[in-house]
Amino acid sequence: MKIVFVILHYLAIDETYKSVDSIEKKIDTDMYKIVIVDNASPDKSGALLKEHYKNDDHVEVLLNQENLGFARGNNVGFRYAEKTWNPSYIVLMNNDVYLLDDDFLEKVEKEYKRSQFAVLGPMILSADGRCDINPIRTNAMSKQEVEHDIQAYKIKSVVYKYHLEKIKNIYRKIKPLKKKKKKEFIKRCEYVQLHGCFMLFSRKYIEKFNGLDDRTFLYREEAILMKHLTENGLNSVYLPDIHVFHREDASTDDMIKENRKKEMFEIKNHLQSLKVLKEVYDFYENKRGENK
Repeated sequence: MKIVFVILHYLAIDETYKSVDSIEKKIDTDMYKIVIVDNASPDKSGALLKEHYKNDDHVEVLLNQENLGFARGNNVGFRYAEKTWNPSYIVLMNNDVYLLDDDFLEKVEKEYKRSQFAVLGPMILSADGRCDINPIRTNAMSKQEVEHDIQAYKIKSVVYKYHLEKIKNIYRKIKPLKKKKKKEFIKRCEYVQLHGCFMLFSRKYIEKFNGLDDRTFLYREEAILMKHLTENGLNSVYLPDIHVFHREDASTDDMIKENRKKEMFEIKNHLQSLKVLKEVYDFYENKRGENK
């Protein structure tokens, strides 16, 4: 099998239909599969998807018994794809992302010959007109930055938990540790942090890692991934010649309708993911210490 697309589905069934449709219309090979992983959608839309695609030889639908979050949910599809078809490439994509190019795989293969990338990210066009989402950053976060963000989210958590409206500006006044460089999103670049809504993994990655680091529920997966890539000498490439459209937050918006609940959900999971990221940094520091 040449390529498998893993689409993580949670509610927002119309978006999933559109995502699958974009792949089937645009992909420039017959050697492809689409694996839809339903993350235990409470509206039972996973069962509807399974019925809808039962006669489509290119599509399989897997039904999780519980909501496993982003990393673990994607890993269900990643590992199923690897075990079942041993593909050259595995794509992890949100259900509100659509392919736009007719020569998608041709561009991927050309780039792989050039860079032997482990992970590839495209230019992401969004509903608000942006096209600069990728790359997220051109270097891995420092441990100091991670610890800084953990403290910032701890403050934010207390502010929102206790409705401390008068001091909400406290966490907003926490300054970044360093000024961000102007983002380059028109030029191709290597060794960069890529956005998690659409990531393509080659055999370089698949043979070393069995999916994403699955200790998070949601958020910061990209930073954790980049640290693993950096520490293992693997390359990540941003290729603006490839284009996808991302509606953004379709599943999260359907899951959490109220603003305050959404804010608390985001704060809680950002903080948890930052703690995991710090564990990853500590792991590699200790590993380097043992190898001295």
